[in-house]
Amino acid sequence: MNYYEILGVNRDATIQEIKKAYKKLAKKWHPDLNRDNIKVAEEKMKEINVAYTTLSDEVARIDYNKKLDAESKTSAKTNSTSQRQTGGTQQSTSRQQTSTGNSSARVDFESMKRNFENFFGFNPQTKEVTNEDKLNTFSPDKKKKNPLDTTDFFEKFMGFKVK
Repeated sequence: MNYYEILGVNRDATIQEIKKAYKKLAKKWHPDLNRDNIKVAEEKMKEINVAYTTLSDEVARIDYNKKLDAESKTSAKTNSTSQRQTGGTQQSTSRQQTSTGNSSARVDFESMKRNFENFFGFNPQTKEVTNEDKLNTFSPDKKKKNPLDTTDFFEKFMGFKVK
């Protein structure tokens, strides 16, 4: 499925139409609103986010359209050759892969969660401390109650204490 199909817009859709379609789908598929089927909702949101990120950026959209055109030409040539070889009936069983667009536009939320946990030393979803040393980097002598408290960092950076 291509990005235009994912968002349910035409190829000549305006940025406003793309944004409107994105918001509508985000409201429908956001994992917080689909607690009974989070895995499916997360996958759908990944697809929707990649499609929106690509189609809302003019340069990325032009590149994506070029890729679609190239795939379309390749597919047409393959179908034409296949029909000639089989006497007009297509017997090819190969699947076409859908384009994923710009690979830098992909977002891996699970990886993001793990990286956050590794860097800060706690899991923000479960509020579980996973690494005491990283959690208390700036003041190992006192245990922080709030893992996101940046008071110590601010004080060291600014050179004075906050009261």
